[in-house]
Amino acid sequence: MTALTRFADAENAMYDGRHDEALQGFVWFYQHALEEDAALEEMRYYLIGMWVELGQAYPKALDALRTIRADKEKALLAGANDREVFWDIVIIDAELGDTAATYQFYKALAAASPVFAADCALIAMPAIVEAQDYALAAKLMPPAEPFVREMARVLEQDIAAIKQRPYSPAPERRAEITTYVSEVRRVLTVLAGNGDPHEADHIKALAVNLIKSPSVRRDVAAGLGKRSRG
Repeated sequence: MTALTRFADAENAMYDGRHDEALQGFVWFYQHALEEDAALEEMRYYLIGMWVELGQAYPKALDALRTIRADKEKALLAGANDREVFWDIVIIDAELGDTAATYQFYKALAAASPVFAADCALIAMPAIVEAQDYALAAKLMPPAEPFVREMARVLEQDIAAIKQRPYSPAPERRAEITTYVSEVRRVLTVLAGNGDPHEADHIKALAVNLIKSPSVRRDVAAGLGKRSRG
């Protein structure tokens, strides 16, 4: 039986009300699917949302998910410097609606393994900003202008690549722009939160003006709440 077959069977079990069977399938897929095919990583992350949904009807599922998260946390605090494990924790917390747990864990990790924690800083940044710890965010965030310039370069590169691919109904262009806008907004929030509104205004204008494509620039400006001039 393939990993995808197991996933489908677990999903069917969930919607048929066979909750424990679904849980066992979710646990297997989460722990073993990548051993079969590394390309299943995104589906493994998608599974967490389904797992939380299962937990609404079957609390044992949430207990199992929290146990998995706790084991990952213990491993990292014990020195298992694995960014993928940190990503797992962040995604589980996000799906559970508990980014405060990510923030608190990151602070504990920074005390236990400062070098590894620094390597995970950008992954933790959304939770740090949401916790309004702007001083910590400013300490960990790269310098604003070079960071935004690099993000703008990557956005234009990704948009150009989308244009070269066959048409897809998937909202790829919108997703790339949304990601860019979200990252810029986070930078602006940190700057403003640390009492630097003038620099925030400068970075906001720069983030729009760096985009060469008029249509993309318009969408970025709209996303940042600033009217485009061209």
